[in-house]
Amino acid sequence: MDKPSLANVEWSPTVNSRFEVVRLQKLHNREPPDDHDPSQPHRLHFHALILFTHGQGTHGVDFIEYPVKAGTLVHVCANQTHHFCPAQALDAFMVVFLPTALPTNLLGLSTSISGSLSWSTIQYVWPSVTSLLPDQAQILQQHIELLEKYQITNSKQQAAAQYLLWSVIAFASQSAVESGKYHQSRVIEPRFLEFVELLEQSFESCRNVKWYAEQLNCSAKTLYRICMAAVGKSPKVITNERVAVEAQRRLLFSNTTVKEVGISLGFEETTNFVKFFRRLVGQNPDEFRMGAKF
Repeated sequence: MDKPSLANVEWSPTVNSRFEVVRLQKLHNREPPDDHDPSQPHRLHFHALILFTHGQGTHGVDFIEYPVKAGTLVHVCANQTHHFCPAQALDAFMVVFLPTALPTNLLGLSTSISGSLSWSTIQYVWPSVTSLLPDQAQILQQHIELLEKYQITNSKQQAAAQYLLWSVIAFASQSAVESGKYHQSRVIEPRFLEFVELLEQSFESCRNVKWYAEQLNCSAKTLYRICMAAVGKSPKVITNERVAVEAQRRLLFSNTTVKEVGISLGFEETTNFVKFFRRLVGQNPDEFRMGAKF
């Protein structure tokens, strides 16, 4: 059975140069976009903040269906896949913005990384889905409604719009972190973020923890300690999980064979890839493809 290609949604040049605020019900009432179906998984090349304000249902992020209701905050990073579930009585505010609008100091991070952080790094400091406290959700909605008024700005209002966007991002990220109790006592060293960024660049060709440690000028034991302190996972587990997510994407949204997907992710032997995938995902690649609901 042919699989559809994963739709890659680029930033529209018709949108405000930095951000756009969209209400979910208005999005559903729009003409369907030419490049993707919002109810089917698609990969964003920008960030999306989704604050649900009414109803309950589900929202998909990277092959996981999360329950959502009023007060749920979803953060989809650039390069992640997500989809809206159709035929559900949900409403939400969605703020989309370019990665360049997310400076690391807004997330309280200390790192030598230059440029925008990848989704792989951000997911460890900002949970994808959180349930906000009622007062947090109310304040965030008020910020977003004010930002909505600045979508179409003249040159004199651009600075105010930028500060409002930063305010929305900062408040959303802080509220999400505070709502996720397991995030509060962690120690995230700059080298952990550098490891995850390096992994994002190199996971297709290297899964060797010792190599990553050498690139970061530390021992494998030190890298293990850093990762365990940050997220409670070993560097090997983090590496394998990143490869597994990409394997799922390529299996579902391309017509390449299992062998070709394995080779693209550094597995010379198909049997080794199948064993790896079964261990991480719980199914072999063919079963995973056949069981996909998309």
